[in-house]
Amino acid sequence: MGKIALLATRDTSGLDSLSRKLGDLHGYQLLKVSSVMPEGLNHCEPVDFKQAREKLQNGEVSLLVANYFDPANVGRDFLSWKTALQAFDHEIADLIRSAAQTPHSTTVLGNPDLYALAAGYLEKGDGGFSPAFRMEQACNALHAVSQFDASVAQYLEAQGGEVPDIDALSGLPRTVTFSWKRSHSLPGGETPRQKAGLYGSYANHFETVAGPEVDYRAVVDSSLAAYAIGEFEKTTALITQRSELMSAASSDDLGTAIEHAIEATEPDLAGATLAVNASLEGADIAKIDSIRFATFVAPSFINRETLEGIRLLESREGLGYEALQELRSVVGGVLIQDRNRSAVNPFSWRMPSANQPLVTDWETMIFGVRISRHLRSTSCLAVKGERIIAQASGLSHQRRFSQRLREDEKSLGDSILVFDEDIEDPDLLSEVKELGVTVVVHPGTASSREGELVDRANQLGLALVATGVSFTNF
Repeated sequence: MGKIALLATRDTSGLDSLSRKLGDLHGYQLLKVSSVMPEGLNHCEPVDFKQAREKLQNGEVSLLVANYFDPANVGRDFLSWKTALQAFDHEIADLIRSAAQTPHSTTVLGNPDLYALAAGYLEKGDGGFSPAFRMEQACNALHAVSQFDASVAQYLEAQGGEVPDIDALSGLPRTVTFSWKRSHSLPGGETPRQKAGLYGSYANHFETVAGPEVDYRAVVDSSLAAYAIGEFEKTTALITQRSELMSAASSDDLGTAIEHAIEATEPDLAGATLAVNASLEGADIAKIDSIRFATFVAPSFINRETLEGIRLLESREGLGYEALQELRSVVGGVLIQDRNRSAVNPFSWRMPSANQPLVTDWETMIFGVRISRHLRSTSCLAVKGERIIAQASGLSHQRRFSQRLREDEKSLGDSILVFDEDIEDPDLLSEVKELGVTVVVHPGTASSREGELVDRANQLGLALVATGVSFTNF
């Protein structure tokens, strides 16, 4: 009996080339499900779903190439939930499930990125696939259809009842299903005594182009750096270390931004990560005391071959925060929350004090607010000229901000202080004045003591700015 390849794909990219190789070079009989692929591939014999299922069940199909529309992304506007339910590609998912359950005889391919690899295997062998390849693709297929079923179930949970589930519609489904492949094992966890593995699509966003593979610290610090630096379009350098944002600076040129970011940090930066949102020259990295840094992150690197032993992580799609939600482990499960992605909108800020910020203060205030929401609350940030001068994060109480800022032993004269929580006590403004600060920015969401704060700011000659949004963070 000849080999049969059955095609049922919504994404037809690369399929014409693959199918012709299957037929012309390897002698496959080509069938296509006509209701899924009504146009093109005229060299394939059309069949319907009933015929396709029968051939799979009878063991006649050697290769199934199939993929479907993701239920999470299929447009369902103006459709009732019953009509939308029928629009999902259940029959394609059933074909994939059936083929994946017989990996000893049937190979199933769903991702067009694998077509070149599959063609290569066929050319090296006798026109067939190895048992290891068939088993790997069967596992991929079963994970894919399980996600398909979970997506349909989540849609029904949100839409199928008499009253829609508002929480589910806002992105918090009743049931969460995780199906992440392990990209690779890590040499250790938070400590060398712990085991750790990296799962999901991190490798789709960052590629190690030089130096050692990522470890636990590099993954955590590069993720924090990407979330924070994604706030900025202007050239920015940012330093993270041990899951903490250590420093940041923006400038018109990258060299100055890096220099200012390093100046604001403690001398010991062993194991730290430096992230930038512009192409980084190998020569520029060589000028930096690279022994202190374990990882450099950038959209691209130029002349990286001149560097040895330095980990370079290149962002595949630019530096920004792609994830809409974040997870936190708790006893017996996880907490899910929306990532803090509220736009920083200075046009909505209020300035209730008599003294007003200077025109030249605005860029620095915006910079400080963007950075402050990536610090651990309670926090206070001293910024000047779009660079961090000093910071105090993870405070047990807001009153401790002055003590912590003084520990840096840096002059805060004419700087701007940004608090991530409402200022609780007008007396704090007196301490702010003693530090030489001219502008204070805080959320200002609680109105009960604003009158007292404004009176004290006016007495001290401080400009008080209220953003109207709290950016507190763990």
